Amino acid sequence: MSSTHYVAGIDFGTTNSAVSISDGGVPRMVQIAPNCDTIPTALFFDDTDKRIYMGELAHQRYRDPFSDGRFMRSLKRVLGTPTMLTGTQIRGRYTTFQEIIGYFIAHLKEKLDMTAGQDVGDVILGRPVHFRDNDVGADTMAQNQLEQIARNVGFRNIGFQYEPIAAAFAHERNLMSEHLALVIDIGGGTSDFTVIRLGKNLMHKQDRTDDILANTGIRIGGNDFDYGFAVDQFMPMFGLGSMYRSGDKILPVPNAPYIDLATWSAVNRAYTPHVWNLMRGVQIGAMSPEKINRMMDILENNLGHTNLDYIETAKIELSTHDKITQCFDFLSDCPTITSCVSDLVGAIKNDVGKIQNSMNACLTQAQISPTDISLIVLTGGSTQIPYVHETLCKAFPNATISDTNKMSSVGLGLAYDAVRRFL
Repeated sequence: MSSTHYVAGIDFGTTNSAVSISDGGVPRMVQIAPNCDTIPTALFFDDTDKRIYMGELAHQRYRDPFSDGRFMRSLKRVLGTPTMLTGTQIRGRYTTFQEIIGYFIAHLKEKLDMTAGQDVGDVILGRPVHFRDNDVGADTMAQNQLEQIARNVGFRNIGFQYEPIAAAFAHERNLMSEHLALVIDIGGGTSDFTVIRLGKNLMHKQDRTDDILANTGIRIGGNDFDYGFAVDQFMPMFGLGSMYRSGDKILPVPNAPYIDLATWSAVNRAYTPHVWNLMRGVQIGAMSPEKINRMMDILENNLGHTNLDYIETAKIELSTHDKITQCFDFLSDCPTITSCVSDLVGAIKNDVGKIQNSMNACLTQAQISPTDISLIVLTGGSTQIPYVHETLCKAFPNATISDTNKMSSVGLGLAYDAVRRFL
């Protein structure tokens, strides 16, 4: 039996997740899938073969026309909410979200243990500065729920670290001098900020409390950008904002089904007999029938996540293109939709303003000015959107931008913290 003691970090993200490991040496990422150290935070409960698929395999099985089942994504956003307690129906059985998230965390632990060649019991879990905005009780509940899930799958010693602080630890080993840094971490579900002193001469300190000057965060991230973009640019093509006849009245099409289909964590709420019957009534009297027919295509064939995949792809493509045209070929009439950068900016501008306010509050809390910051550490996929990047970074004229390992720096930094705490 090996005498090596391994510790781990787990970045359970809204959109993607990662695992890191160390035996006291330089931490490294765990290959959760072939040649991949991050995987989509997604599950597919396959009704065809009764298996549960994780990550990219979950996406593939969901897209497979010969596979039926339940696709789930953005589960982190359920932590600390009433939905966490109500559960959902999967394969005709009531299933709690604690159990559902547990399947995914257990998958990460399995890959971790295989890499270590032993049962790894010590882990630092990443967490946003706020799981829930302006609700201390729900925030505490969310962390407790995640801790219990980790304990249920076999971890014994469990700690937590703010995700932006973990990202800072991952970048610190490459610094040649000491910096006053601002970490900007914009993930799928939250945007978090930390002002922290970083430097090689500081990284081996057991207690970093004095180096952390401020933390702020807000529950807005890439999923919210997808939502805003979907509602502004795409849902009108499926009937949002149109009218229908009901008897002798002309009424607006109900908003609620479109809101659910634009929200990653709520898509499955639209697949109910109530919603289908509601929209079937709209379809009968629709004044823009081709649009409502597309909506019925989505509802009848459980294509909500596929639709959001196309919308998310548009968002990503507009980071490198001024305009893109997509054929939504999963719908019967294969509509073509063109999007411009200005459409995306208009859809997310309000959310980016709120994120900017949270960042400014972090500087105020630290009692510093933007010119005091000498290093900006960027992490999280949404920092790659040019409008987001430019809006948040333009206020720091003296800062160097560090944006290496955007997708894995939080996971790597959690293992650095695990070494500090457990070894």
